[in-house]
Amino acid sequence: MPLHQCSKVFQVSHSVSSSSAPYRLNDALARNISGLESVLLLRRKKEIKGIEIKRSAPRRTADALRRHAADAVKSLFPDRRKDLPFSLNVFGMGFDLSQMEQADLIHLHWIGGRTLDFSRLGRIRRPLVHTLHDLFACTAGCHCPLECTGFHEGCRGKCPQLGTPRLFPGLPAWLFDRKKKAFGSIRSLTLVTPSRWLRQQVEKSCMFPGRRIVQIYNPVDTEIFHPAEDRQAKRKQMGINPEAFVIACGATGLFNPVKGGRFIPLILDELHRRGHRNIHLILFGSQEKSPNFPYACTSMGFITDARELAALYSTADIFLNPSLQDVLPNVALESISCKTPSVTFRTGGIPEVVLDGLTGLIADQGDVRAMANHCERLMLDRKLLHSLAEEGRKHAERVFSYSVIAERHAKLYEETLREFHARKTENN
Repeated sequence: MPLHQCSKVFQVSHSVSSSSAPYRLNDALARNISGLESVLLLRRKKEIKGIEIKRSAPRRTADALRRHAADAVKSLFPDRRKDLPFSLNVFGMGFDLSQMEQADLIHLHWIGGRTLDFSRLGRIRRPLVHTLHDLFACTAGCHCPLECTGFHEGCRGKCPQLGTPRLFPGLPAWLFDRKKKAFGSIRSLTLVTPSRWLRQQVEKSCMFPGRRIVQIYNPVDTEIFHPAEDRQAKRKQMGINPEAFVIACGATGLFNPVKGGRFIPLILDELHRRGHRNIHLILFGSQEKSPNFPYACTSMGFITDARELAALYSTADIFLNPSLQDVLPNVALESISCKTPSVTFRTGGIPEVVLDGLTGLIADQGDVRAMANHCERLMLDRKLLHSLAEEGRKHAERVFSYSVIAERHAKLYEETLREFHARKTENN
């Protein structure tokens, strides 16, 4: 076997479900790349097939104490934003080096706080690839900085998410520096961003000077997420008027400041004010209480079965997505793959999936009137709706399908190993 050929890779992540990017990448590699064994390495094994990260009993105790200490530190920030995630624990949990080195290459995903001890990453004698699924790796601890650009300069000064601390006003900068030191100790680290937008954000940060950054999209299973053969049959089953214009949206985070769910009632109210009555809303996601909508609404709750979710996308005419910060949301990939165009805000990497006027329609953030205009336009122009649906499916197959993304990752693994062994030979 050539030195650069990767035969085994660990996909390491704190959070893994059947709809998560690490799971889908692992599945895509298994189904498309022969000779490569991709294994999920998990903080804790549940229903997902994988291997649990090994750590000693003393380290388990120490990790629990560290976690409680990090939680206690939050009491020093009474003004912190509680509606956005912020990880104060930069140490993470322990891991067994010998277990890590059973693979040729380690692919890190969500490792914030409770997955891997950042300070020990540099001891792994294997090349590391790290896919950044949000901005946590580039900041002191926040995942969604929103308008804050403090991470460009090392999170110096007041942190808008932590507020004014009672003690340790320099904590954000200290957390940032600890993380930067840990990442800097890694001999071979390649960064992957799932969108061009995130790559631009990472390049503005001072966390990874000189590191290679590669942009590779997250995959969507176009064999599962495909348009239904009979859209009306599902509508009839759900008791939806066959003549209704059906709008789907994710219910998760309707009141989440990042997901922008608060705009959904405003957009629907605007459509109702304009006289549109024959609209049916489909909500799926969390079970949180929904506001009163001016239209008939079917709430499906949290959907775990991918095929059932694909059927829901196919039932809708459009998907409404007013997200305010997103790297590359699954809902955008899944909906276009099911020939359901999105109406969305111009947010993060979404315009790389929803190509304005080609696979969906985009409005500036917060512009409720423009979002309502887009919905109204698609209600009245069925030819445009059909065109967006057809092009969206082609875009999904051409750019985001399992085979395309698996090949790109396999190529990256080979390139990374080749460079790793070349530097190793030079140093010897």
